[in-house]
Amino acid sequence: MNHALKFLHSSSAELVYQKLFFLDHVKFQYPPNALLILDLFNRMGITTNLQLNYINAGLLIATGLVFSVFSAEMLGHIQYRGLSIPIGPIAFLVTLRFYPNYLAFQIGQMQVLLGLLFLLACWALLRSRQVLSGCLIAVVILVKPQLFLLGLLALWQKKWRFVAGFTAILAVTVMLSIGLYGFRNHVDYLNVLAFLSRHGEYQHLNQSVDGILIRWLYHGPSLDRDTHGLIPQSMFPPYIAGAYFATILTSAVMILIPFVIRARGADQFSSLLAFCTASLLFTMASPIAWVHHYNIMLPAYVVALKAIFDRRKGTQAHIYKALLAASFLLTGYPLVPAGDPTVPSQNLLQSHVFIGVLILVGILLREIHASTLSHRTVATSST
Repeated sequence: MNHALKFLHSSSAELVYQKLFFLDHVKFQYPPNALLILDLFNRMGITTNLQLNYINAGLLIATGLVFSVFSAEMLGHIQYRGLSIPIGPIAFLVTLRFYPNYLAFQIGQMQVLLGLLFLLACWALLRSRQVLSGCLIAVVILVKPQLFLLGLLALWQKKWRFVAGFTAILAVTVMLSIGLYGFRNHVDYLNVLAFLSRHGEYQHLNQSVDGILIRWLYHGPSLDRDTHGLIPQSMFPPYIAGAYFATILTSAVMILIPFVIRARGADQFSSLLAFCTASLLFTMASPIAWVHHYNIMLPAYVVALKAIFDRRKGTQAHIYKALLAASFLLTGYPLVPAGDPTVPSQNLLQSHVFIGVLILVGILLREIHASTLSHRTVATSST
């Protein structure tokens, strides 16, 4: 991103992606809009890695504090065998050690900020502040354009207040980005997206359908490291038709599910349940979904746990809690260290985060289905 900023602020008339991404093989894969945040930091005099790492540390602590309040508000007072469980402190510690969060901090990723913004958007929805939630998500998609689908979903569901906040911030940031970095660079970014969708990423930290298929189908030399040793994980696998078309099919299904299935309850919790489910599905649908992209799962776990507490009883509740615990273990702990080389024979083990996300999404979809049945039962009784 710093390479891109320096290039764009120079007098060069070349297209940034043609120069950096395609010619110099610098892995600047973000849309031009993503540079606005770093550009703001630079204009404030925050330019060193040390300064940015301090900011990331503060953001991670802030995420822990917000998640503590969010979890306590969602779950209320919980007792186990007569003992009161301190939800807030546990949630804070979980935030700091949750694998996607910790990895994002460890490698200096802006995803720490994006995870905090997403958590705040969930909290805003819980408090019926749709406009604020839309504004926060619009900031998130500056860096993660796949979540633009949340705006389209809100439009489809006629959630006009969310759409209003989302559109206002999106319009301002896009116009600002075009003014600073040029319209042609925004159009040229489509070439990068086309390239990434055709090639994907081989490294095991890419927790997506495309990543899993590439690791199964690619039989060339390891692509974990750049052959020149300049940029870690900077080589792309060749185009593999089987992986490409299977990814298109599965991504289309994941994207369509939130548009077809929705919680029928009119309360804030039902809206939050559908929102978290859609967000995870849209993230999974991307051909490149790094482990740290899944730090948006934290509020989804609390939403799923509350749904189980409220709707499941007896043996069924124990089964759902066990599945949720298994999902959290698979996503929250690095069963395979991030720095380990990619080993095709261990593909499923190295894809443990994706498997954990699948379990969580399955639980969330079941709860959406349960809320729909409950809504129909209430409507029938009223009639």
